[in-house]
Amino acid sequence: MTIDAKSFFLLAGTLAAGGAGGYYFRERIAPPPKPVEPLPAPPVTASAAPSAAPAPEPVPTAPPCDDGAGEPEACPVAIAPSDEGVCANWAAKRCADYKAAFKPKVAQAAVACLRKLVGGERCDQYRANLCGHKALMAACHEPAPDGRSASVDSGASSQLAAQCETIVKSCASTVPETTLADCYRTLSGMNEIGRAAMVDCMKAHCIDKGLFGCEAVTKVTPRP
Repeated sequence: MTIDAKSFFLLAGTLAAGGAGGYYFRERIAPPPKPVEPLPAPPVTASAAPSAAPAPEPVPTAPPCDDGAGEPEACPVAIAPSDEGVCANWAAKRCADYKAAFKPKVAQAAVACLRKLVGGERCDQYRANLCGHKALMAACHEPAPDGRSASVDSGASSQLAAQCETIVKSCASTVPETTLADCYRTLSGMNEIGRAAMVDCMKAHCIDKGLFGCEAVTKVTPRP
């Protein structure tokens, strides 16, 4: 088959026109693709505001210790003079000392203990002394300044510090285990009369009576 140049160019033009027309038809008639819709944003939830911390409840404070209030009962009935050779009524004798030397609340406790002694217990000096000792150990405690020195400049009660310093020095050569803390513990429940009597008693009887034996001894007998 022979195709001349004129026929070739006519055929090529026709094909080109048809291809262009087809492209034009597709672009004009075919709908454009739908755009991709963005994903919805996650819902924003309002964060709960932090609740205020509850206010701490006030801690109740204990009332200050006070041995100044109290009224001791009557002392145990003294025995008859004719019986003194058989039984020395130590409960009655020590009761008077406790009322004179102890603070009111401490004396109240000591006398209540003495009144509970029955029969021969009232004749027992140790039992009578123990009533006073227990009352003193339960009294409001005035702590020693530092456990080592009883200097009046320590910030504690200057009078009590000076008294305990005197007692500790009096016992230093004979009973060195008599400490400042023990002295403060013993004298804390005493009034001025009792504390002064303790100083005098310990000067004379540190080695044979000590703090326990000198508690509320208002009449000091010199040691032979």
